[in-house]
Amino acid sequence: MEYQLKKELCPTCEAVFEGTSEQPVDLDISLPDYCPDIERLLKCRICPTVSGKTISGDRLEVEGTALITLYYLDSKKKAVRYCEHNSPFSCSFKLRPELADPVAVVKLRTDYLNCRAVGPRRVDIHGAFTVCAVVYARTEQEFCSGIEGSDIQQKTHSEGYSRLCGTGQQIFSITETLDIGQGKGSPEGILRSGLTVRAESCKALTDKLMVNGEAVLHLLYVTDVETGAADTMTFHIPFTQVLDVQGVTSETVNELRLDVMNFDASLKSEYDENSTLVTLDARICATVIATEPSEMVVVDDAYSTDYELELTSKPCSFTELLSLSENSLVLKEEAALGENGITQMMDVWCESVSSVASYENDALTIRGKVLCAMLALDSEGTPFYAERALEFSYSPEISVHGGTVNARVQVTPLSVSFRITGDNTIELKAELRCAAAVFSTRSCKAVTAAQTSEERRRQKDSAAALTIYYADEGENLWGIARQYCTSVEALRLENELTEDVFTGRTMLLIPV
Repeated sequence: MEYQLKKELCPTCEAVFEGTSEQPVDLDISLPDYCPDIERLLKCRICPTVSGKTISGDRLEVEGTALITLYYLDSKKKAVRYCEHNSPFSCSFKLRPELADPVAVVKLRTDYLNCRAVGPRRVDIHGAFTVCAVVYARTEQEFCSGIEGSDIQQKTHSEGYSRLCGTGQQIFSITETLDIGQGKGSPEGILRSGLTVRAESCKALTDKLMVNGEAVLHLLYVTDVETGAADTMTFHIPFTQVLDVQGVTSETVNELRLDVMNFDASLKSEYDENSTLVTLDARICATVIATEPSEMVVVDDAYSTDYELELTSKPCSFTELLSLSENSLVLKEEAALGENGITQMMDVWCESVSSVASYENDALTIRGKVLCAMLALDSEGTPFYAERALEFSYSPEISVHGGTVNARVQVTPLSVSFRITGDNTIELKAELRCAAAVFSTRSCKAVTAAQTSEERRRQKDSAAALTIYYADEGENLWGIARQYCTSVEALRLENELTEDVFTGRTMLLIPV
């Protein structure tokens, strides 16, 4: 016969897929007619962006564009010139079929890029970037929280976990017209643009999340095409966005991630030479995972006092959100930029950020690198390009009660600044925002089925009412009760016990 099990579902959010796809870049670029000849290459940058991502059936499709920008010195004016080339890309990832409420987080990482001038107007470019995709989805584990039957003795324990309430992903736009102002000169072309976004506050309503945040647009633009003179401008753009996320309430813990998918910053001066206006059109992807602290009772062992019981068990895991932390880091480092001296910094920016989380010696440590890029003028007024990597490390405070610890980390560069400290040295200063969702995963064994038959009734010795047993140090009541087919409660009452584990050799009276 089969016993009736009380079963409960444990909905959680799980990373059901992690994969990468390398995208090669092999180009032979000829300069447009309006670009002057190349005297010397300064830097070739690749900035891949995502234009769309869709999950359909068992496929994740990602489409985007890689913007390749070539910076060089012209052969006449010795000024910084640039040339741009857009290269579309697409890739596909195979997923597990029939995922529940999936959301995809896609990050793009430049691996390497080599460029070589093969003439005054031709450049050979070879490199690669990687599309990194992680898909999160709802998973439901079924657990036995109790077995019905007057003859059944069961051992249970409680497991804390983060119960998934809802996931959501929404793409929204930020469209602004911005004014550089007359005091900085009319822009004639954009050499470089960078956009970062961050959430400053979130307010949860039923099935909605109101996000207040800030987008920061940084521009390096040309003020005189003839001489190559340039200037910089930074815009701070506040925004408010309401996200629709089924399951979000004021009681849920809401993990929010904002990613810039793609953006376009263009000058109105392309149509009006006296204009100082800049238009920004950006698409931002917001990903929300909403959970709440919960507890699950799990049966990990059982036996029958009347029958030989057959148990079926399986390994299971519980993931608990320990903390959502946000830290601001300030990195400072002095850098030498060559032997020709520095007379002016044209611009400094964050080219890339990498990070990794590790849990060792009861501490979670997040380490990473910020690659700072610089355009400057040497002592002869000739532009040059340089890079320096700044390393960072910090450990958020967390309280862990067993299990394997891991974290989802997002590092956002807030600003990069400089101070010239010598003839050929500068002090770099980078401000970062590090957001980390820290989790603990614990594993255990859980009963999934219990059955027996009438022919497997236990043979009990009715000649004695009590059995004397000497328990050794370290033995527990459950093991002894299971061995003698009695209950833990009966042993407690008969021997007036309060502890489950014996600290020394002890005589027990076992009721039969």
